[in-house]
Amino acid sequence: MLESLPLADIRAFVMTADHGSFTRAAEQLGVSRSQVSKQVTALEQALGVSLMQRSTRSLRLTESGHLLHAQCRSALGDITQIVTLVREERNAMRGRLRINSVGGPIGERLLAPAVHAFMQTWPQVQVELDFSSHRVNLIRDDFDIALRMGALEDADFIARPLMTLPYVVVASPDYLARHGAPNTPGELVDHRCLVGSVSRWSFTARGAESRELQVDVGAQLECRNGHVLVSGAIAGNGIIRVPRLYCESAIARGELQELLSDWQPADVPLSLIYHRERHRPLRTVRLIEHLLEWFAR
Repeated sequence: MLESLPLADIRAFVMTADHGSFTRAAEQLGVSRSQVSKQVTALEQALGVSLMQRSTRSLRLTESGHLLHAQCRSALGDITQIVTLVREERNAMRGRLRINSVGGPIGERLLAPAVHAFMQTWPQVQVELDFSSHRVNLIRDDFDIALRMGALEDADFIARPLMTLPYVVVASPDYLARHGAPNTPGELVDHRCLVGSVSRWSFTARGAESRELQVDVGAQLECRNGHVLVSGAIAGNGIIRVPRLYCESAIARGELQELLSDWQPADVPLSLIYHRERHRPLRTVRLIEHLLEWFAR
C-alpha cells in the first residue's frame, strides 16, 4: 500500500494541517483549493481512515490525522534536507572522481599531468586514477570517465576524441642481425612478434598507391603492458607494434629500429568516454571540459 501513496498527496495533507485551511495550503503549493481537497480525500481513501473533520468554517484533525501529521511532517523535512544536500553536492566542486585509463606512457605522460593540473585548480576534488589493463564497464565498475584506445562501438556512453596516436613497428639491431628484417607486412607472419591486445596489425602503403593491408601475426609474447613490449624488443626477443610515444627515446638511442619503411602502421584514436546520463555532477563536467582543452593544446 505504501508504494501506492503519492508523495504529493501526503505533502498536500501536511500543508493543509499546518495552515488549517485548504485555501492557504493551495496558495503555498501553487495549485487550486479543489486540487488540495481532492488530494487529501484520496489519501484518506487510500488509508481507509478519516484524517480531518471538515466544516464550512474550519478543519480539525482526527486522532489518526494528528498521528499522521506529526510523523509525515518530520519525514518531509528530512526528505527536503536530503534533496537540498543532493543538489548542493551535484553543484559543488568537491567529492570523488574515478578515472580509468590505459597505463604506460599514455597514462603516465599524457593523462597524469592533466589530472595534476585539474587538482591544482580544484583542490577539494579527490581523484582515483586507475590503470587497470582490463576493459572496464563504466556503470558496472563505477567509473566516471575513461580513456580508451581504438574503435568504439558501445552506444551506452558518449565518446569524445582526444588525439590520434601514431604507431611504429620496430625491432632491435640484435634481433635484425639474427632474423633479418621483413620487407612487407605479410612477412611478419614468419617473424617473432611481441603482441599487446591486438594481433591483427593494419598497414597503409606509403606513396601514390595507398593500399591497405591487415596481417594476423603470431604472439611469441602476449602482454598488455607497453613497457614490457618495449623492453622485450630491446632485449632482442621480437618485433613490436606500439605507439611511437612508447619507444621514441629507444629509437633515438639506437636500441630499436623502425621497419617497413614503405608501409605506415595504422594510427589509433584515443578517446574520452563517459556516461550518457543527463544530470552529471559539476566536478565531472569540469573534468571533461579540462581534459578536452588539455589534449587540444
